[in-house]
This record gives sequence, C-alpha cells and structure tokens, in this order.
Amino acid sequence: MTAERVYRLLLRVYPSDFRSEYGREMTLLFRDEYRMRDATALAFWASMVWDAAHSAMSMWVDVWLARGKEYTRTFEVIMKLAGTLAVLFGAFGALNALAEAMAAMRGTLEGAPLLAIVLGVAAAALLITAGTALLRSTLSGRNTATIALVASLVIILIARLTHPWMSILSQLIGIGLPVVLLAALHWPRRHDHPSSAAA
Repeated sequence: MTAERVYRLLLRVYPSDFRSEYGREMTLLFRDEYRMRDATALAFWASMVWDAAHSAMSMWVDVWLARGKEYTRTFEVIMKLAGTLAVLFGAFGALNALAEAMAAMRGTLEGAPLLAIVLGVAAAALLITAGTALLRSTLSGRNTATIALVASLVIILIARLTHPWMSILSQLIGIGLPVVLLAALHWPRRHDHPSSAAA
C-alpha cells in the first residue's frame, strides 16, 4: 500500500462534505510534502496523524453545532406554529362554549349545564395560555405551556365524563390537541440546545 493510499484512508476522519471539496488538494499537498521530507520517519507520520485528528475533530464539532442550530430553528418554527394553532383553537373553544351558554339561556340547548360550559371556557382559556407561552420560545414558556395543556386536558376530560354532550369536533380539539402538543413539547427535549435552557 502506497503512502498516498494510507493518507487517503487518513482523510476519512474528515466530514464527507469537506473531503469532497478539499480532499484532492490535500492529497496533492501531501504528495509534495512526502517528496520533500523524510517520509519514512515516524515523526512525519505522527505529525500527519496529529494534524488530521486535531483539524478533523474541530470540523466535526462545527458540523454538529450547525446541525444543532438547524434543529433548534426547526423546533422553534414548529412550536410557533403549534402555539398559533393552540391560540386559534382555544379562541374557537371559548366562542363555542359561549354560544352553548347563550343557547342554554334561550332554552334551545338541553343537557348542557352551567358547570360544563364553565369547564369548556376554562379549558379554552388554558389552551390560549399554552399557545401564548409556546409563542415565547423559551424554556419557561414551554414549562408554562406544559402546565396549561395538562390542566386543559384534565378539565376537558372531567367535562366529558360528567356531561357527555360534547361534539366530536370539541373532543378532538379539547383532548387531541393538548395530547399532540404535549408529545411535541417533550419528545425532542433531550436534543434541546443549551442556549435555550438559559432563556
């Protein structure tokens, strides 16, 4: 195996994008260096290995940091979208509960007692709170959103169990949305960028 082949194997420690862009030039530089120095000496190969290990490690750190920033940006966009949806659905839930309260006052809606309407309004208010907290994109905002989503889910479940008059759409929004948002909030938590924890 020639020295150049050994060096090409050594280049595999670099990220593939870097290798594809600079691998040929590095091999040509190695060839010139190999001819000019005593290439059989252990010191020459030790310096080649040290240089590759040192520079490749810093490049991999840069690659990982860039991927972490990209992931963080993607996560923030998803959370802003989720926050907007939570606010909209919370407003829809509050308007729906108020419409049911007005219908109950006029006597056109039976089986929707005041307690169920109050619970619906409270759950909708908590969804709006969770959405607003998610739009802040901070760790404290995510913690507030988690508490508000769990409380909203509990209230909707109590309302559903005590007064089974809720429509399918109301159940999907009241139960499904908090569950999906909680899953989205806590699934990627282990990947959070350290800077977001300081916020």
